[in-house]
Amino acid sequence: MDEGHDASPPLPPQSLAGRYETRVSIFERLKSVRAHDREMAWSDFHARYAPAIAGFARRCGASAQDIDDIVQDVMAAFCSVSGEFAYDPAKGRFRSWLKTCTVRAAVRRAGKNLRFRGVPLEEVPQLELAVEPVWADVWEQQLVSLALDQLRMNSNGSLAFRAFEQYVLVDRPADVVARELGTSIDNVHQAKSRMTKQLRELVAQLQDEEGQ
Repeated sequence: MDEGHDASPPLPPQSLAGRYETRVSIFERLKSVRAHDREMAWSDFHARYAPAIAGFARRCGASAQDIDDIVQDVMAAFCSVSGEFAYDPAKGRFRSWLKTCTVRAAVRRAGKNLRFRGVPLEEVPQLELAVEPVWADVWEQQLVSLALDQLRMNSNGSLAFRAFEQYVLVDRPADVVARELGTSIDNVHQAKSRMTKQLRELVAQLQDEEGQ
């Protein structure tokens, strides 16, 4: 990239643990005796998992009100067990537990109105197994969103990230992006390659953690 146009060079990729609390850390903080720590942990928990819950409900055709209710139901369900919750990988992934809670909340709140492949959600045979592809998709989208936020912070407003954002995320022509940022088209393409590689690495970190 043209260094003369970027006073702050890109930062090297950082571990997600440096910016985002790990899932296990959030669970531990939820058990804190300090009210402030618990409140912050709930905020982190909601920010991390509510988008996947809402995304699944939205894909099934839930209304805005139903989506809010489903998210709140799932949060309340976890709140009721969080004090004794001990994550054990041998008993399955947290992602699967959250999917079960989300599916049950969706059926309870709006089962007749929601649809999966044209069938009312509450009438779908082997529902949790049937919706796994949809759940996996919204889960992956949330991981990408978290990783993108991390990449944005790691990059600290670098020219490379701004070029990547405009060219890849906003889908603007490379020549227009290059002209506006005062760099070359080749540098825009290089930025796409570099930032995409870093984004994939950050997503892989999250996938590894969530697979624990």
